[in-house]
Order: sequence, then structure tokens, then C-alpha cells
Amino acid sequence: MILEDLFLADFKNYHNCSFTFSPKLNFIYGENGNGKTNILEAISMLCYTKSFLMNSETDCVKYGESAFEITGGFKNRVEGKSTVKFLYHKEDNVKQVICDNDKVTRSNDFIGRFPLVVLSPYDLKLTMGLQQDRRRNFDLLISQISRVYLNDLRKYSKIIKQKNSLLKDNLVTKRYPYKELKDLVSVWNSELLELAVKLMIRRLDFIEEFKSYITSCFEQIVGSRYSPMISYQSEIIEDEDISGYNIDILKNKLQKVLDEKLDAEIKRGISLAGPHRDNYMFYMNKSGELFEMRTSASQGEHKTFVVALKLSEFGYINENLKHTNTGEPVLLLDDVFSELDKGRIKRISELITDFNQVFVTTTDRDHFGILKDNFTESRTFYIVNGTAEYC
Repeated sequence: MILEDLFLADFKNYHNCSFTFSPKLNFIYGENGNGKTNILEAISMLCYTKSFLMNSETDCVKYGESAFEITGGFKNRVEGKSTVKFLYHKEDNVKQVICDNDKVTRSNDFIGRFPLVVLSPYDLKLTMGLQQDRRRNFDLLISQISRVYLNDLRKYSKIIKQKNSLLKDNLVTKRYPYKELKDLVSVWNSELLELAVKLMIRRLDFIEEFKSYITSCFEQIVGSRYSPMISYQSEIIEDEDISGYNIDILKNKLQKVLDEKLDAEIKRGISLAGPHRDNYMFYMNKSGELFEMRTSASQGEHKTFVVALKLSEFGYINENLKHTNTGEPVLLLDDVFSELDKGRIKRISELITDFNQVFVTTTDRDHFGILKDNFTESRTFYIVNGTAEYC
């Protein structure tokens, strides 16, 4: 998949700006605060139907304006072309995503059509931050290659939202007697049981599939002295389950945990068990010693791990979509090279040489000198206060 062109109207600090991109390297540089990241954010909204920075649409409207438009022209591996528009009107708080003149009414049917991998400074929260950040990251990754997983995830999330609404409302209103409330919550628990186990099993399968990608990528960046590891942590899944899990056994285990936590859920007004509470754990093996990234890694090790993780996501999506017309994902690298030495920048540059279309933002134009030798084609953009100069 290639993004051929982009048009921004009253988006962030862009009033009316058009871009025509290289199918390989697009190097975007300029001082901080001039709008480099805004370009990548707009691209993510075309592909994900939301900002990779999790900004609201209201925050993306240019100051003093009432609406914005993003339009992008894509081309897939069989030369098929698509136009995607993202429109937002602040006064009515209405957004529209339109693909080839058809309004996208269900994001489930759209996610993965224009695959994307984003690496930005905000991704450091994957190793340093909260477990919901890691779940969100991998949910999006798996969803881009599995419509079944995305649909199951959306159904499960809807049930959890309804269950939480019941629990929270009763915490305030005391509308239901204790026994009646338990019966109502048990109905929701029965609804979510099979979906929950399906999500857990797919996540376990993903961890096993993804292992070789991140190991290979990590070694290419830092050598064989370090090796990464990702594990899936759930209170119903034990080590022996991972190699030979059984759906019925896991359902029985989850049912037992739900029963045990029912009183606590009623007292606290929130769901306390299920895949929405599970966690991904990141580890690094350093000279034979295994340590957890979140608590024991240096700043440089955090950044290296996240870079390897994201570049591995590109390989994983590419492999899983290689028999489709979609083509390889687009790669967005937002200010990735700051604080990395020239040696690691060079190795990362060599690693992404065979990737599909790549967008790189930076404040340092010298990074282009390291990158350009590894790409057959490139285009450079100098960004100044919401305007772009082609270099």
C-alpha cells in the first residue's frame, strides 16, 4: 500500500496544504512545533479512523476554524486506487470517513484496509507505562490482520461496557436487591465468557507467532548480546495452559474467577476479570540474565526495545497480508532518531531499506544523509509553520 498524495484543510496548523509523496522514503524535517507530526497524525486518521496520538477531533481543528478535511490517495499492490476522506465539523461534533465515495459506517469493516505501523516518542509508554497501553497496541496490530479478532473484541467491549454501566449505576442508585443484581450480572458474565476466551487464545497465538519477528529485528539493531521476550499475563492462564490450552478448560477457569469476584465487582461497581484486565509483559535477556523492561531497563534500552517492537510489527503485518491485494503497510517514524547514536541510526536505516513506503520526521536534516543511501527513491519536505517546501 502506498500513500500517493495528501491534502489538509484547516487541520491543526495547516490551512490549505497538498503533498505528493515518494513511494519509498519521505523525509520531513523542521523545528519543533511547526507541524511535522501533524502530517503523520493526519495519515493515521485516514488509516485508523482516529489519531494515533489519541487526540479528539475537536483538538485537530485549526484555531479559529469550525471544521477540517483530510484527503488521501492510496494505491495497492495491484495498482488499484482509493481515495479516503476524513471530515469533521466541530459545531455538530460529527465526523465522516468516506472511502471511494462510500461512507464508512462501521470501522470494523475498514480497519486493516490501509495497514499502518506508527513509531513515535509516545510509544515509550509501551514499556514504561500502563498495561492498557500495551493491550491497545496489540489489539490494533492483531485487528489489522484479523477481522474475526476485531469483531470479537468489539462485541466483548460492548458487553463489558454494559456490565460496567449496570454495576456503576447500582452503586449509586441501589436500584436492585443484592440477589437480583447478582442474577443480572451473571447474565452478562454468561454472554462474555466465550468471547473472552477466544480473545485470550488469539492473543496467546499472536505471542507465539510474533516471537521470531521481534527476536530477529532486535538482533539486527543491537546484536546478539540482548534478546527480547514478550509474555501474556492472565489470572486464568497458567504456564501449562500456554502449550496445550483447551477452550472448555479456560471457560471453566474464567467462570470460576468471575464467580469469586462477583461480590467485589458489586462493591466496586466495575468488572474485575477478563481479557480487558490482562497484561503483556516485556522482558530482556541480557548476558543470560532476564529482567523486566518496565522496572529495570535504561532509557536507551527502552527506546531500542520499542523501535524493534514497532519494526517487527511491520514484518508481522506484511507477512500476514502478503496473499491479499492490500500490500505492505505504510511505516511512520516520528522523531525516532533523537538520542540515538549514528551507529544505531545507520542499522535501523539498513533494516528498513526493503520496507514499503516510509515517512520520517526529525529536527535534524543531517539524518537524511544517513538514510538516503539505503533508498532508491526519496523526497524531502521542509516544514515551516504549517507550510511545506519541497527540497
